[in-house]
Amino acid sequence: MLRRPRGPGRARGPADPGRWAGWCAAALDGRPESVTALLAHLRAADRAAQSRTHDRAAAVDAVAAAPARLLLLLDRYARPRAPATGPAGPLHLLLTSLDADGRVREQAVVGLASTGGPLAAALLALRTADHVPEVGARAAAALALRTAPDEVAAAVPVLLGLGRRVRGGAALAAYRAVLAEPPHRRAVRALAVAADPDTRRFGVELALDLGEYVRGDLLRAALYDRDQVCRRLCAQRLLEIDPEQAGPLLGAGGAGVRELAVAALPGDVPAKRLVPLLADRARMVRAQARWQLYQRGEPPAGVYRRELEKALAGKAGVRTRLLAGLVAGLGECGETADAALLARLLGDGRPAVRRAAARALTRIARAEDLPPLLGPLANDPDPGVAREVFEGLARAPHGVLPETLWIGRTRTEPAVRSLAARIEERQRAARAAAPAAGDVSGTSGASAPGGAGAPAASAGAGAQRAQSGHSPR
Repeated sequence: MLRRPRGPGRARGPADPGRWAGWCAAALDGRPESVTALLAHLRAADRAAQSRTHDRAAAVDAVAAAPARLLLLLDRYARPRAPATGPAGPLHLLLTSLDADGRVREQAVVGLASTGGPLAAALLALRTADHVPEVGARAAAALALRTAPDEVAAAVPVLLGLGRRVRGGAALAAYRAVLAEPPHRRAVRALAVAADPDTRRFGVELALDLGEYVRGDLLRAALYDRDQVCRRLCAQRLLEIDPEQAGPLLGAGGAGVRELAVAALPGDVPAKRLVPLLADRARMVRAQARWQLYQRGEPPAGVYRRELEKALAGKAGVRTRLLAGLVAGLGECGETADAALLARLLGDGRPAVRRAAARALTRIARAEDLPPLLGPLANDPDPGVAREVFEGLARAPHGVLPETLWIGRTRTEPAVRSLAARIEERQRAARAAAPAAGDVSGTSGASAPGGAGAPAASAGAGAQRAQSGHSPR
């Protein structure tokens, strides 16, 4: 927020911060009428009597607490409007910085340069992309001096939002160069833990470029950071420094981190160690683990078959997630002949395994074999299994029983009902087209005199014309 000078001149009175917060939240939906309504409320508060100072303060606090996108929306819809006419103060500075007159905006930048606080820094960042070069230059020069952690955390989201404008990218690059200087490392570390995802990624990238993280910090961020992009960035840098850290990263919660860890494993890693990775819940990790086997000439489908045969033989207890992953992996790299092995898992008592088996059969089984394989599961109690079943049946050109379609139409899941209706409509159209095709062929055979011999004669005449060099007309 803008820092207001202390003194006895400030009038006291009841304020309603919730009202301003509601108007700001409504404006964040991006509708022009909501943004212009907030601007009208701000201008009305700015024109209010001096005794309403508390209301102006509440308005400034609400705008300062809102996401940076609100300032971009206010800047987009503020012009053209009548100039702000209220008394000098934080709210008046905010409104004049959005004025249609470039000279008024330039004077507002001068005032913001001498005013501290996060909102002032955010408004200066907003004016760095001003279409008047003098205003943008003044704002950029003033923003370069705002390096306190709270001010940086308010300015960077605005600069990131301005990146799509013509002058926004240059302003962000210039401010990034300022933050890269050694005295401002505390502000960079504050950006790396910001709540806004884009700001957090900007801070993490900058901290990585500056070498702010040691190995322990990188490992901790790769495993536990709440943003998946930041986790992947830190994992990538950690593996560049120390490839031996791939082992701890295999247990990361983010699939992108596990994929990088699998890619960093040595080429001679035993196939047994790759089994959990071949059955990972994320497709990208399974694909990377299969690539490890492909690189040394070992087909991964053989590993999947062997592990599934062991599970079906009961030689080893297999966890649900592992078995479902093995089924999914075989469906991604197996052959049509593997359909018989996968069909044995359709009767498994665990819904996750049945879902994976139905999905895998949809991928590798022949289309005409799908109705007898998947049809018995149409009434499965698990909604996910039923959806996978009807997704597979939608591939079948024909052969789906009316009883199966009736079950699909009467289930409670909208997606399943839609798929069943689509299959039924397609089969009805195919049945209607079949008699019509038979009628056409019968009519063409009896239309010419001479019965069945007429078509042959016609064909013979066409052949004679072709031999003589004349094409039939």
